[in-house]
Amino acid sequence: MNKPKLLVSIVRMHHISNPSKFRRLKRHAIQSNVSGLVKTGKPGVLVFDGSPQSIKMFLTHARGLRYLDFHHVATGPMPPNIASRVVSGTPGLHEVEGMNDIVQAMDVLQLKDWFRENLGLGGQG
Repeated sequence: MNKPKLLVSIVRMHHISNPSKFRRLKRHAIQSNVSGLVKTGKPGVLVFDGSPQSIKMFLTHARGLRYLDFHHVATGPMPPNIASRVVSGTPGLHEVEGMNDIVQAMDVLQLKDWFRENLGLGGQG
């Protein structure tokens, strides 16, 4: 039996700072069945995984929150040889301190170069 196809998405926005809007964003992630990391502050960055339908549903809800400068940067397949997920597969967004935490998580998934390239982060890290 084939495993369900998992995709990984990156979203960037000017900032994530409004507590009530952030709570709604986290609630939408749970309702949409996506799992990922979020860096609040400036810039706001989300990296999350889920089925194609889950990602589409979450992006629709997230756009509806009307974050300033909201950009769905990229979506790509989870590498086939990787057994883990962005965050254990538990639905919801898990807040991290800084961009370095997201880069480290992407490195574990062999997606660090993809992540850095899509966000326009220069150099090798």
